[in-house]
Amino acid sequence: MKKLLIAIALAAAAPALAGEGRKVDIKVTDAGFEPREVKTKKGQPVTLVFTRTTDRTCITAVDIPDENVKNLKLPLNQAVAVTVTPKKAGVEKFHCSAMAMGNGKLLVQD
Repeated sequence: MKKLLIAIALAAAAPALAGEGRKVDIKVTDAGFEPREVKTKKGQPVTLVFTRTTDRTCITAVDIPDENVKNLKLPLNQAVAVTVTPKKAGVEKFHCSAMAMGNGKLLVQD
């Protein structure tokens, strides 16, 4: 019983441990990133959860240059999360590591 209560307490605390902010699921398909654009706010963390659902794409790793995310591997059918906190308003691009393709965007608002 004590272990169960500890597990429940840890599960309840998980969002706080991961940091405040929201989660956005991004699929990598034959068409690229879906959705291609993610709206977020300056100074607020956002967790991007990438799931590559096809082998017919060059997007097997992702870069988010403005957030110093480089060559984040995206194994087939496995969710890979990265939390970023944009520091300025504007457009931050994300793309495949191999050829800078895919053309995803974080639309960062004040």
